[in-house]
Amino acid sequence: MILVTGGTGLVGAHLLYHLLLSGSKVRALKRSSSNINKTRFVFEFYGDETLHLFEEIEWIEGDLLDYESLELALADAKTVYHTGALVSFNPSLRNHMMEVNEEGTANLVNACVEKGVEKFCYVSSIATLGNSKNGETIDEFSYWQGGKNHSAYSLSKFRAEMQVWRATKEGLNAIVVNPSVILGPGNWKQGSLKIIDTVYKGLLFYTSGGTGFVDVRDVVSAMIKLTKSNAVNERFILNGANLSFKSLFAQIAQSLQVRPPKFRAGAQLVGIAWRYEWLKNFLFGTEPLITKDSARSSLKRTVFSGALISKTIDFDYTPIEKTIKDTTQYYLNTKQ
Repeated sequence: MILVTGGTGLVGAHLLYHLLLSGSKVRALKRSSSNINKTRFVFEFYGDETLHLFEEIEWIEGDLLDYESLELALADAKTVYHTGALVSFNPSLRNHMMEVNEEGTANLVNACVEKGVEKFCYVSSIATLGNSKNGETIDEFSYWQGGKNHSAYSLSKFRAEMQVWRATKEGLNAIVVNPSVILGPGNWKQGSLKIIDTVYKGLLFYTSGGTGFVDVRDVVSAMIKLTKSNAVNERFILNGANLSFKSLFAQIAQSLQVRPPKFRAGAQLVGIAWRYEWLKNFLFGTEPLITKDSARSSLKRTVFSGALISKTIDFDYTPIEKTIKDTTQYYLNTKQ
C-alpha cells in the first residue's frame, strides 16, 4: 500500500494518476473540506478512458495536525509520498502555514518511523536552498542562508525539510526532491498555474527577474523512480529550464494566442503594487495579488541546476516548450 498526502494538489493529483497507472494500490489522505474533483480534473487531462483509475483511489479523511488520523492512514503502508502543504503569501495565514508545514510534517515522519514505513518521499522546494550570488548556479550543495530575505513559505518548507532530515537519523529512509516552479494541468486559480490564467486575461507588465521551471509530470516521474531506486537520504533539485519571466510570459502568450506583457515594471512600480495589495488585505482581508516577498522574488534572477538526478537514475526532462503547449492547450479546453 502507498499513502499519498496532498492528493487534491497539483503534484499529488498527477502522482496518484501515475501510481495507479502502474498498478499500485494507493490510499490518499484528504481533509474533510477537500474537493476531490480537483483530482478528477487532472485525471481527465490524461483522457476520459483513464477515469476508471480515479475510482480506484482509496480516500481516507485525516489531517497532518491530527496524529491519530495519520496512524490510521498509515495502516499497512510501505511507501509514503508527502506532497501535502499549505502554500500562501497572505500575511494573515503565516502562522497557520508554519503550523501545517512544519508541525504537520513532523507528525507524519514520526508516525512513519513508528509504523516502520520502508521509503518516504518528501516534496520540498527550491525555496529551501540558497540564493544566487553573482549569477552562480544553485545546486544540491547550496545551503540555506539566514536573514530576513525569506518568505514565510520558504521558512515553513525549510523547517519541514529539517523534520524529514531529523527523522532519517531515527531510521526513516527518505528522498527529498526540491522542484523549481511547477507547471502543468491543474487548478488554474491556484499557485503557479495562476500565471496561465493571468496571461490569458491580459497581463501588461513583466519584471526583470527569472527562475527555474519544471513539468509536473517530470516531478512525479522523478519521485517514483527515486523512491524505487537504491537512493536513500539524498536530495535532488528538479529543474527543467531557467527562464526570465519575460520569456516565460511571452511563450505562454504565444501558445494562448494572446498579447504578451509589453511593459517592464521596475522596483518602484513593483513596490507600489505590493503596498497597495497589503493595504487591501489589511482593510478588507482580500487575498493579495502580490506581496512584499513575491515582489522581491519577481525582481531577482536565480539559476538552478537539475542535473544531478540524471546521474542517479535514468531520467530526462520534458522540454519547456512542450510543457507550456500541453498546459495551455488544456487551459483553453477547460477554462470557464
